[in-house]
Amino acid sequence: METTGNGADRRFMDTLNAQLRRRAMIRTMGVCTVLLVGATSLVACGSDPLVPDDPGAAGDGSLGEALEFVRAAHDLPALAGMIVREGGIVETAAVGTRVAGGSEQVTTDDLWHIGSITKSMTSTVVARLAEEGLLPWSTTVSQALPDLVPRMHAAYADVTFSELVTHTSGLREEIHEVPIWSTLEDDVGPGTVDERREWAAQLLAAAPARSGGEHLYSNAGYIVAGAMLEAISSKSWETLIQEEVFQPLGITTGGFGAPRGPGPRDQPWGHTRDGGRWNPFAPGPGADNPAALGPAGTVHMSLADMALYAQAHLARGRGQGGLLEPASFARLHTPAPGTAYAAGWGLEEQPWTGGVALAHSGSNNRWYARLWLAPARDFALFTVTNAAGDPGEEGTNAAAVLLIERFEAAFGR
Repeated sequence: METTGNGADRRFMDTLNAQLRRRAMIRTMGVCTVLLVGATSLVACGSDPLVPDDPGAAGDGSLGEALEFVRAAHDLPALAGMIVREGGIVETAAVGTRVAGGSEQVTTDDLWHIGSITKSMTSTVVARLAEEGLLPWSTTVSQALPDLVPRMHAAYADVTFSELVTHTSGLREEIHEVPIWSTLEDDVGPGTVDERREWAAQLLAAAPARSGGEHLYSNAGYIVAGAMLEAISSKSWETLIQEEVFQPLGITTGGFGAPRGPGPRDQPWGHTRDGGRWNPFAPGPGADNPAALGPAGTVHMSLADMALYAQAHLARGRGQGGLLEPASFARLHTPAPGTAYAAGWGLEEQPWTGGVALAHSGSNNRWYARLWLAPARDFALFTVTNAAGDPGEEGTNAAAVLLIERFEAAFGR
């Protein structure tokens, strides 16, 4: 299983822009549209059938009602969405069931797997430790992991934290093509420092896939960054992210791997599509990536706690600090030279964001989540489903369009 990021975020921006332009044209011209959803033709005049033009037209106009329309159109087990500003959550709702075909309804208090959105959290840990003077951003792989130098390809000796978290280190995409993968594949228990360090060692032993400075999205860079953090701090990545991100922000539900509850269906399960049906995965082997992949994408948390994280990064748009100094936020949000990727964020300037949008999606091939921020407008949205593949990507995108339009209706452009 892999987490998603740069390519999916590019598709998200392109599709979202196209939907917003089409919906603006529809409202202006009263055009009728026809889309196919599965074997069913949906026809709508004055609206996009996948995202209600007027969510209140069929009922109370609540976000839950609107999300239910999207969830049903994309045949997702569950779907949740949230609009966030400085003052907190503007709107939030969760619809559907924790397990496809089950009766247990999701709630806004449930836990959701966020996949590669975890990457920006790992980068935030680096920034926090840099501010504390524990490490500079220029720390190299060979400085942090000197005992691995004899096994390391020479091209990686001077690779820095900055290059690792912006995907400009040259490391390969194929994190599973090293011997340790076969022993980690079904390991969803607590990750160990030794496992992560050995995985990093084997990744660093392979020849680079790109020249240094060239962008290549890869989970490998974050596995190596996690091993470096652990070596320098003498703490596990799991402990560091709790101490440096969760606790300072008051996040109490942040955890790792597939969400678990005391009962078998007390939290949502992830799903894959199998022969036209959703195949559910209970927490356990096969429900998530190996725990050693943690720095690249194994965090889960509640909607309310994701809002706290989004608010912390929105502070940059107000020129404020908080979790970090403004200069540190600026560093996290500034792309590597010649790229559109910062430290765990894809960037793009759009008219509807009032400036630069920061976005990331995440999937462990069982869930699909996306978070995007418009700091200039003090606006964040989060959409997530307990399903992956095209339905998960497209459904969370449709929900994002809906949330943008609800934000515009409430706060203007």
